[in-house]
Amino acid sequence: MKKTLLFFSLFFILSCSSSEDEDEVTPTTPTEFKFEYNIHSSLPSDWVTEFNKIMKNLDILIKVKPTAYFYKLPIYAWNDNVDKPYKDKIGDASGASISGNGASVNGKYMVLEIPNNELIGKHWHRFSVIAHEYYHVYQMSLSKNFFDGNIELKWMSEGGAATFESLYIQQHYSHNYFKSAQDRVDIAAINTPSIFETYSASSSKDSNYASSVFMFLVLVKELQKSGLTETQAFKLVLKDFWIKNPTDGNWKVKFQETFSISVDQFYNSLKSYTADIKTVLPDENLKLESIYN
Repeated sequence: MKKTLLFFSLFFILSCSSSEDEDEVTPTTPTEFKFEYNIHSSLPSDWVTEFNKIMKNLDILIKVKPTAYFYKLPIYAWNDNVDKPYKDKIGDASGASISGNGASVNGKYMVLEIPNNELIGKHWHRFSVIAHEYYHVYQMSLSKNFFDGNIELKWMSEGGAATFESLYIQQHYSHNYFKSAQDRVDIAAINTPSIFETYSASSSKDSNYASSVFMFLVLVKELQKSGLTETQAFKLVLKDFWIKNPTDGNWKVKFQETFSISVDQFYNSLKSYTADIKTVLPDENLKLESIYN
């Protein structure tokens, strides 16, 4: 099940100037990031229990750091078999995304509209989507430019979030979500990788972000070839790159600074791979704690 593209929500954001001082916690900024839960009664109790468990696990693993620009986020979750119960607060927002107007801290919110067929069929996406959207919140806390919508770079952003959710499912449920839900890699990921920098150019070739995940995992493999361990490589791509606070205008420079490889070199390296997710899978025993600790 494809998620509502984060891209659409980002275009509602009003960009503002940034400075190093803006990213610092000020005396008026809360010391803890606050998620405000709005969980509708249409969701079954077992999903709600698991949601709370996942959020607690993620808070321990990658605690979202409050900043002057981002220190709280409402979450609106419901079963899609009811008619938009939070319409008075979030309008017609649907699917799964971080949406809203980023001009004020009160303007952003997380949407988790869980398809009823996923609940009935016990599809892993009903849980993985929580980790996916949480990771986007984490990205925003690391990078003000990402929060402000000043960078698109879909294959890194969505490829990272989709990889993170798969690693979470693999670790906590012993299920390989890469192989079961992110296996439809398009050949364009090898032949024309630059199209995956934008949503509009690649939407038809990135089913459930499979192609973006593939490119993301190839980058991890290439970093390992340079001498890094798997955990070191994942830390660079999941965290360190976003700390560089890249923009659409300078992300290629930040990419080379972070990975010691140019974007062109990386895109050329993709030609040596087969467009098959099974050829780039991470170690099934990899633990997220080893990446972030």
